[in-house]
Amino acid sequence: MDPIILIYAVINGVLLGGIYGGVALGLSLIFGVLRVINFAHGSFLMLAMYASYALWTAFGIHPYAGAVVTVPLLFAFGYFTQAVIIAPLFKREAAMVVEPLGALLLTTGVFLVLDNSVLMTFGPDVRSVSTEFASGSISLLSLPVNIPRMIGCLSALLLAGGLAYWLRHTDMGRAIRATAQNRDAAALSGIHVGKIYNITFGIGAGILGLFGALLVPFLSITPTTGLGFGIKSFLVVVLGGIGSIPGSLLGGILLGVFESVASQFVTATSASVFSFCLFIAVLLVRPNGLLGRK
Repeated sequence: MDPIILIYAVINGVLLGGIYGGVALGLSLIFGVLRVINFAHGSFLMLAMYASYALWTAFGIHPYAGAVVTVPLLFAFGYFTQAVIIAPLFKREAAMVVEPLGALLLTTGVFLVLDNSVLMTFGPDVRSVSTEFASGSISLLSLPVNIPRMIGCLSALLLAGGLAYWLRHTDMGRAIRATAQNRDAAALSGIHVGKIYNITFGIGAGILGLFGALLVPFLSITPTTGLGFGIKSFLVVVLGGIGSIPGSLLGGILLGVFESVASQFVTATSASVFSFCLFIAVLLVRPNGLLGRK
């Protein structure tokens, strides 16, 4: 292979992997605190993308500026989903009425409702946002680099750093970490566990509100767009280590580089299949993920 092509594939893989890691941050946070596998994670992202698209078509608001709306909108939707739909399940679960898998089945139902609601509202047509900025590029090592992808990757790095700092150095962040470690001990310490769960789920969804706005300028939208990102988010979270913020970025970059380089030798579909082989190989060596802890 031409070394220039290989370097270009690696650069694109790092940018794409950074976006994968950023999208997976919310899933990692929710699972790390609530121990809930949010199967509707990709649907939340798709909802944010359609919200950005609606703002652009109705009011001419650029998706990046529309993030001012989509982030709080998705936070509120995530907060509502946890407080109204999932929270009653925790109460029943505490009384040993249902099995822990109930949350997975419940979020699967949310995923089906969201995807089909968007399908009925917007139809199956592929939609996109046309901006001059989306086709712009800069030169890196004499190679063209897509500006929106670079912004998405840098946003993921900044967001991960800011989130890690916030969790360690604020009262709410420490309350979230305490709840993740032992929710019963946190409750005895005066922490409102139910409120922490609602806020955590809202933050995880709000992150998707940001990345939905960042993805719209260079990705087409359909009601099934979120499914692929949802699956990749699961791969990224498990690869990097469940609940680990740096692990989400590392897992995303590893997956993105692997897919980008592999697609130079095989078709893009086959490269995605091989990414599952990478996933299995890493778990055989590191069952807790690359940066995960027991």
